[in-house]
Amino acid sequence: MELQHSCMSDRQRRYRKEYRYRVAGWYHGWLHLMIIAMSGIAAIYIYTSNLVSVQWRDWLALPLGFLSYQLAEYLLHTQTMHRPRKNPMLRALYIRHTLMHHQFFTEQEMRFADHRDWRVTFFPPFTMIVLTLLSLAPSLTAGLIISPNFGWLLMTALTGSYMFYEVVHFCCHVDDNWLIRNLPIINTARRHHQAHHDQALMMEVNMGIGTPIFDWLLGTSDLDRGFFGHLFNGYSRKYLKKNLRRTSRTPKPGNVKIPESRTDAH
Repeated sequence: MELQHSCMSDRQRRYRKEYRYRVAGWYHGWLHLMIIAMSGIAAIYIYTSNLVSVQWRDWLALPLGFLSYQLAEYLLHTQTMHRPRKNPMLRALYIRHTLMHHQFFTEQEMRFADHRDWRVTFFPPFTMIVLTLLSLAPSLTAGLIISPNFGWLLMTALTGSYMFYEVVHFCCHVDDNWLIRNLPIINTARRHHQAHHDQALMMEVNMGIGTPIFDWLLGTSDLDRGFFGHLFNGYSRKYLKKNLRRTSRTPKPGNVKIPESRTDAH
């Protein structure tokens, strides 16, 4: 199945067909979505169930966790997902993201054709386990130094931020509609992320996915606006920078061997 009305190139169309052939026959996008959603909701329920007599300072864990996740997402995207590494696990992230996701979706065509295409966007279901393990050390430390509530709320914020990321990224690849077009943050993310999928810009520009906060702060945004202008830019192209460096360093899929099996993992 493919989109009937699309301006995608023949190369992108061929790659999408090839990628779909490699997807395991048992894969179901709605099941993938439900596993992510239910595991995240269950984790947040467990964390918040342990809160007792929360003080005002404990709530500071929520913005701290959210911003920490945004920074970690930005750094992972810039330093690993668009930069091949020797470590096999990190290299797998690069292959899946730059050589698969960015070939499947370009600025010319960002949309899914059906739920089986969700596989190229959602992280694997075990990502929630990895995130929990990575969150334990900072949350336990904060829980011991500040308060147990702070630690539980930090875990809550990190898990919620990951789920926020999945929702926003998913919305960047669905059909355009009135709600998406007018929903603050989401409409900003769609334009921001579509510009990132320009293969002449993707290695250096608009690296934040959930929010453009660190693109604004670190100068990797394609907009010449302030903080709130970035957050609520929506679909506007009025403030695009005029001097963006377009690179010819865009990798081609043939540069790295991609698994041929129809059951290859994310």
